[in-house]
Amino acid sequence: MKKFASLALASVMMLGSVSAFAEEWTPAAEYDTGERTYVGAPVTTAANAGDSGSEVSTAVFPGTEGKDYTDEGYYTYNDVMTRITGLDWNPHTWETNEDSYILNYITMGFYDFAVNENADGYSVVCEMAAELPQDVTSEYVGSYGVEEGETAKAWRIALNPDATWENGEPINADTYIYSYKELLNPKMINRRADSLYSGDFEVVNAKNYVYAGQTMYNPLPGTVDEAIEAGEEVYLDLWNLWGMEGMTDADGNPCPQYVSVNDETQYRDEGVAEDDAEAWISGKYIYETYFAAGMDYEAYGSTYGFTAQEAEGASWDEVGFKKVDDYTIDIILKDPIAEPAFYMPYNLSSNYLVYEPLYEQCKSFYDADGNAVETEEEADSITTTYCTDLDTTIGYGPYKLTYYELDKQITMERNDEWYGYKDGKHLGQYQTDRIVCQAIEEHATQLMSFLAGEIDGVSLQADDMEAYASSDYILYEPQSYTTKISFNTMYDKLLEHGTNSQILVIDEFRQAFKFAMNREEFATAYTSAGTAGFGILNNMYVYDPFTGALYRDSEEAKAALCNIYGLSWGEGGDYATLDEAYEAMTGYDMAKAQELMKTAYDKAVESGIYDGESDITIDFRVYSNDTIYVQMFTYIENQLKEACAGSGFEGKISMTMTVDADYYTTMYSGGADVIFTTWGGASMSPFTILSNCYTDDWTGNGNQMEVGFNTEEIMLTINVDGTDITDSLYNWTQWAGAEHIESLTEALGNFADYDYATRCALYANMEECYLSYATTTPIYYRNVASLYSQKTNNATNEYLQLVGFGGTRYLTYNYTDDEWAEYIANNELQY
Repeated sequence: MKKFASLALASVMMLGSVSAFAEEWTPAAEYDTGERTYVGAPVTTAANAGDSGSEVSTAVFPGTEGKDYTDEGYYTYNDVMTRITGLDWNPHTWETNEDSYILNYITMGFYDFAVNENADGYSVVCEMAAELPQDVTSEYVGSYGVEEGETAKAWRIALNPDATWENGEPINADTYIYSYKELLNPKMINRRADSLYSGDFEVVNAKNYVYAGQTMYNPLPGTVDEAIEAGEEVYLDLWNLWGMEGMTDADGNPCPQYVSVNDETQYRDEGVAEDDAEAWISGKYIYETYFAAGMDYEAYGSTYGFTAQEAEGASWDEVGFKKVDDYTIDIILKDPIAEPAFYMPYNLSSNYLVYEPLYEQCKSFYDADGNAVETEEEADSITTTYCTDLDTTIGYGPYKLTYYELDKQITMERNDEWYGYKDGKHLGQYQTDRIVCQAIEEHATQLMSFLAGEIDGVSLQADDMEAYASSDYILYEPQSYTTKISFNTMYDKLLEHGTNSQILVIDEFRQAFKFAMNREEFATAYTSAGTAGFGILNNMYVYDPFTGALYRDSEEAKAALCNIYGLSWGEGGDYATLDEAYEAMTGYDMAKAQELMKTAYDKAVESGIYDGESDITIDFRVYSNDTIYVQMFTYIENQLKEACAGSGFEGKISMTMTVDADYYTTMYSGGADVIFTTWGGASMSPFTILSNCYTDDWTGNGNQMEVGFNTEEIMLTINVDGTDITDSLYNWTQWAGAEHIESLTEALGNFADYDYATRCALYANMEECYLSYATTTPIYYRNVASLYSQKTNNATNEYLQLVGFGGTRYLTYNYTDDEWAEYIANNELQY
């Protein structure tokens, strides 16, 4: 067998990295983790009382008179980015923070958050909307799933009649309807479409429209043969199973990803000699040779076997977007929105507008075989180059893109067609005329450019803090991101690596790793402003937008982490109170790590996945070989080796640092053993993080980085009001993310039916369950220390939730461009 990853011996022989022992010993073909049921803390519920009636401030900071867009001077903000390569700022497909950089300047949401009048918080401002949303649910009773008496499901948005594209063409209701329809285009499957069909802001029938007519392939719960005996038509994933993507049959037809086990069509495996028996393979051949009852790899059917299901469809008229008139639209949601005074503006602070003539021009059409066709009607799939360079970009925000050069520079200049420079509502704002962002890869070069006055802000690294920690120009910005170490536990993929890294599937090994990390030491030594991190969610997540209450400060969230790191409190505990235990938490216990490592060694040998003697190499993938990455890697390897002291692993384990700029993608495919991962964002919506980032797809087809950790098989039991409720961790987190999970909805109703305290308690159990298996180990909470230029001033130098330091909206200048050039030519800047 030449390609199947689960055949360990053949895999290592192909890789050419087998040592002498491999000819005499073969690891077990599979590893059984055993039953996994986690029992959480009991929860006593309280109902959500409905709309609190709380209001969000709409009174904004006035800025400084004259230091705004009316100033006749010319002001450039000089920014920096590590790389400007392959950015995609299409509002329908962007992915990274770097991608969204341009969008932040050239677009605007219905609503935005600005510094409030006292400069101590945020206010909501209307931008592309003319006024705050209006609840019109009663107008839709009997349609779109709206029932009599319901509220907060249908919302009317009055559009800003002065909004235009940068070319002066008006933006109206038709613009929005077209843009939403394209975002949900079933032939495009856009990355950002899930913003409208998942989570707690799900538009009625959006998901059904996106996947209308699509065949969905669902993993088998058991073996291929069991599914066939049950009368199912079964398909094999030939791309991931056999590496057949791009291969063809004798007539040149490309191999589809999913092929029926009854299909005898043969596809040429170009990696095998043509006279080899396996040069041509089919779905039927693979099934009969490897997956049929009694075959060696029958058990792997749940990994590579799928059933096909036609998605429930919906027409566009059934989707919850309606044009009321030229400057009014309605948005109808599947479920009522909680606390709409805040969460409606919050969910509508981004926009998905595209300019129809250019968007259509940028499309390319393909049939099912990947051949180009002429029209959208003929096409099975559509791609677009919209917003990938200067010529394919058009905006409608305060600035417009005027220059873009790969790995060189981005330039944006004031968009004179923007309504905000004409409506009198933005006085005291937007003094900046131009933004120039340079690509400078090396941090040392960035810092030198800043000190020379060539750029106006620079992030600091740990080595910089001795010189600049006391600077009058330093800013500390907490972020909602947690940096973690994530493990691949997909056993067959680890076997394929041929380095004995399959020991990562042992729970105790990863738990030992967790206790071997001194997080405070790591954050202090290798980050400029990071703090020791213990949870998936850090200290930035607000669960009550009106009180500002933090998830991490709730008793349940504190208790979850104390349980994870083995701290007890109360009578007979290590500490008198929960708060004392939480404050004492370090997560570091080398003695415990060493004991766990002994257990891990014994389990690895007893289960037959390790011979007990051979060398083990764990591949740690990092973004670059900068000094800081080398230092981080060296620290982690040393801690791991110390944890192995006294166990059978001692002297046998090492790590390699592999530079891989696309290491997330490598991990998704199971190609890496361990990587750094960082997730965050949506700090005002904490209860969606697990479902969106940690439990969405364990096979590498979603956001979940911990490939191999199947949360559909992890059972979580929570005693709710005296009754044990058991369901998969996957279902629990999807339910918390506002998905309809029938089993939990029948037992408990909707997650949003409960008050914030109850939601915190339930969610803390989910976070604790996920972390208990140590497939990811939080290391530090990200904060950014940076220097700002003597040339500029912020609205505030104290970080504020949602608005930071005020942003470009309130940035003011002490010098025009000409004055600054003269100043730096004659003065040495001191920071």
